[in-house]
Amino acid sequence: MDYFARRARVEAHTLPDQSLLLYEKSCGVALPVNESGAKIWELCDGTHSVDEIVEDLAHCYDAPRSQIDRDAHEFLAVLLRHGLLDRRSSPS
Repeated sequence: MDYFARRARVEAHTLPDQSLLLYEKSCGVALPVNESGAKIWELCDGTHSVDEIVEDLAHCYDAPRSQIDRDAHEFLAVLLRHGLLDRRSSPS
């Protein structure tokens, strides 16, 4: 089971519409994320599995669970690709 943890050096700036701007200074990555992405970012604390993240989102959004699962996995892959998260096999 995969768990994700935000990297400490990533700054998260909340914007007025509740979206976030994620910024990693050392590699110059700035990534704007929408409100649902901000919720995923918040849950990436190293203690929530991907399934738990999807479950939490399913309670917040009126969409098929399969779509939420797919979207969450795709977003997590983007965060990993930009070096903003660490993937772990057990909770921290």
